[in-house]
Amino acid sequence: MEEKNIREEDLANLIREGNVMAFEIAFKQFREILFKHAFYVVRNMDEAEDVIQEVFTTLWEKRESIPAEANLSSYLYRMTRNRVLNKLSHQKVMDNYIQHVLVEQSEQTSNSDLDLIGKELAAIIESEIGKLPARMREVFNLSRNVGLSHKEIAELLQISEGTSKLQVSKALAILRQRVLKTVIVLLAG
Repeated sequence: MEEKNIREEDLANLIREGNVMAFEIAFKQFREILFKHAFYVVRNMDEAEDVIQEVFTTLWEKRESIPAEANLSSYLYRMTRNRVLNKLSHQKVMDNYIQHVLVEQSEQTSNSDLDLIGKELAAIIESEIGKLPARMREVFNLSRNVGLSHKEIAELLQISEGTSKLQVSKALAILRQRVLKTVIVLLAG
């Protein structure tokens, strides 16, 4: 299958039929431009990478629902835009809730209580990092604690740069979810 000679409509049809090679071509062809679009809005490389991973995962998982004769670039652009808007909307709701809880609690909480909560939170974060799968934990620590780039991590651990990025993104998503629940419990308690 020639990458340069295939029309977007044909590519979309092949993906709908479950053609893995067509999916890989689409990923190579559209990933970078979609990443730039997502990054422009969210202004965070890890968040933008998460969006693109979600878009292509959804594209494959729901490939049968790709409209007939779809313009694939427009379809992927809409998916990316919607995913970014959902992420921003969800983040805004969470930020507002956390802000509300913090304001309520700050009126009832002394500085020594805040210091204790901060120490508890740091311990919880360290504990949750310790619960990550070994390789993910290693990549995450090299990225966040040592300060290595994804490229440096990839070279050091002999993995692809994409794997390094994906491991850090997954670790952040897991930690956000686990720590956020704990913070809400701590602040409400």
